[in-house]
Amino acid sequence: MTKSPYALAPTSPEGAELRHRVMFLSVGQTPRADLIGDMLTNLDVPIEALEIGALDGLSKAEIDDLKVRPGEQSIVTRLADNTDIVVSKPRIAERMAKIAAAFHPNEFDLVVILSTGLFRDFESTCPTVNAQRAMESAVISLAAHGSSVGLIQPLQQQIEELDIPALAPYKICASYAADGDRKLLAGALVDLADAEIIVLNSVSFTEADRQMVAKASGKPVVLARRIVASAIRLLLHRSQPVTLPGVSPEFAEKLLRLTPRERQVLSLVAEGLSNKAIARQLGISPKTVEIHRSNVMSKMEVTSSNALIRMVITAGHP
Repeated sequence: MTKSPYALAPTSPEGAELRHRVMFLSVGQTPRADLIGDMLTNLDVPIEALEIGALDGLSKAEIDDLKVRPGEQSIVTRLADNTDIVVSKPRIAERMAKIAAAFHPNEFDLVVILSTGLFRDFESTCPTVNAQRAMESAVISLAAHGSSVGLIQPLQQQIEELDIPALAPYKICASYAADGDRKLLAGALVDLADAEIIVLNSVSFTEADRQMVAKASGKPVVLARRIVASAIRLLLHRSQPVTLPGVSPEFAEKLLRLTPRERQVLSLVAEGLSNKAIARQLGISPKTVEIHRSNVMSKMEVTSSNALIRMVITAGHP
């Protein structure tokens, strides 16, 4: 387990406000200052960030054994020496699930699963943000609104591997590009010329990538890091926030109407979780979740979960 050097300082002048202990669980090796440090700079929440990677502590031979094999789905991740490696999605997912399941009750205020390629739930006794679930929910909400969505994946083989049953009814197209590769990103935009909205579907993509793609395409671009950061902010704000950097005044004003618990429910609804799943994470009954969910819809002035998710996405992507 690695303590991030990018933990945010307490916001009160006296340093009296306690930091939220947040565990970032990634696919590769820690530290991931390129990813976690960037996300933390855009949050206004006092956080003590800790990291653990699914490849931490493994020998080169053990890591090589996890490389993708013929017939397996793949996921790309980064080692501590900043080199990329393509590993087996199902086998690395099992390692991450075991790590998440081993966390003690209330050990962390939040666990963040930092991967947009693992299509599974992670059982944990701590509230959890699952980046893949959050992104999948975002894509569905955009597509359900009638928009044609273009996904940019990190690997070419992930286009063929893209199999999300929930997306089957919608207009989805995909291409690929590595983060920071302007030439491949430009080529992906040619493939996605008919898409109305572009989704950079990996936490490896940066704000610089988003800006480049937005400028080149002239289209709205959704960044996975922003989706995850929005979920973290909503789940951890236990007192009424005075300001929320990066969101519209209208959205911030509506958030002020919510109680701390309602903001937590809002974040988990935006992740596409059912009432039962939300209840398990928050330690409350499904009936109580239903009441909070109804209050959130009313206070945010929306009539459907998809509309609520679109509002959250739009707020995080001005």
